[in-house]
Parts: sequence; C-alpha cells; structure tokens
Amino acid sequence: MPAISVGAHIARGGENACQATENGERFGDMRTDIDHLPASKQRELERIVEVIFDEFREATKNATGPRKGARILKVILFGSHARGDWVDAPLSANQYKSDYDILVIVSQKELTDRAAYWMKAEECLIRAYTIEKTLPTPVNFIVHSLHELNDGLAHGRVFFMEVAKDGIALYEADGSELTTPKPKTPQQARDTAREYFEEHVASAAELIEIYKFCMERQSWKKAAFNLHQAAENLYQGLLFCVR
Repeated sequence: MPAISVGAHIARGGENACQATENGERFGDMRTDIDHLPASKQRELERIVEVIFDEFREATKNATGPRKGARILKVILFGSHARGDWVDAPLSANQYKSDYDILVIVSQKELTDRAAYWMKAEECLIRAYTIEKTLPTPVNFIVHSLHELNDGLAHGRVFFMEVAKDGIALYEADGSELTTPKPKTPQQARDTAREYFEEHVASAAELIEIYKFCMERQSWKKAAFNLHQAAENLYQGLLFCVR
C-alpha cells in the first residue's frame, strides 16, 4: 500500500479523509512509503496520525496571537518500525513488543509544551492500547519545532541525524526540506554524548516515577508500559553514547 498523507484530514475538521501518495515520493529527502509494514500496521499508523491531529486541533482551537497559526508540519515514523526490524508479540504474551516511535514537527517552539498541547493525545493513545484494546501497538511520540529539527541536523545531533536517515514521513504540510546533516568533530561528539546521557537518564527517571504510581494503584499494564519506556530510554541513551 502507498504511504499515508493526511493533508485533507485537518482541513476537513477531523474527517477521515486520508489521501495516498505515490510510492517513492520524497518529503525533504525523506522516504514516504510504508510498503514494508503489514496492512494492519499501516491502518494503525493512519489512526495514530488522526488522533494526533484531532487532539492538537482541540488543544489549539482557542489560541490567540502568534499561536493562532499553530500547525503540525510533519509527522515522522522513526525507530524499529521505520527500519523494518521491529519485534511483535501477541497482546496476551508477556514479551517485548516494539512501539511506534513518532516525531511530530510543529511550526513554533511554544507548541512543544507537552502539558499544554499534547497530554490529551498521549492519554488517548495510551487508553487505546491499554484499556480499549483498539490499538494493538503502543505509541511513543515526541514533539519538536522545525527549527529544533534543522538546528539539530546542522549541529550533527545523533537523534536528528538518525531520523533524517531512517525516518518515514507519514504527513508533510508544505514540502519544507530538512537541513543537510553535518558530522561532528570528536569533541562535539563527546559533548553530545554527555548531553544525550543526561537527557535520557532524566527521562527514564520520570517514567520510573510514573511506573511506581501505577504500581501503587495496581494498574499493571500501565505500569509495565511505563517501565518498558524507561528501559527503552536508557537503552537508546546508551546507543547514542557509544556510536
């Protein structure tokens, strides 16, 4: 099947009007085809993009001033599902299951505030996976501005370089191209490794606190999900440090 393009989705007020693009089309030198994924996973990703747009529109509907023009510019699939080396397991199995790693690119830095703009989308996706069972695969999404993405590429930050190299654009608003990645000097690489280490450890510590809270409430599946996310943060941080 062709890649997902949901440009009409937000313009039509949330109507499910996903439009296909031709295989091999590029969004800023980034792949758009997801033919390597089973049809069921392609449908899951379509649903995830819809949730992200719906909840973002709801969170910004009363925005004023510069934020009135708030936009999602890109939705990018990265990680194991983009590379093709994901690990799957039945919902009933107590085994590792790869999540969908999603990067949302927005028009303004202020829109990356998770509590203000993205909490509802996160809750909706967690609920769909853990309670409603309408989403068979967990979702982990992060949000950056286009400036942050291009600045990260210009300075050779490993995460953004990996996204540019392996990522797949599920949605793209205006065809804005990405900055050509710039390799780091050895000293810059060490500084970046330290930065990533501190960032991922801090993120893992927050997720472990959520895990403890869920355990206290005997919310076992949410606890397991957040413990998995904490472990994945530490693992990803380690990979960034040793590359």
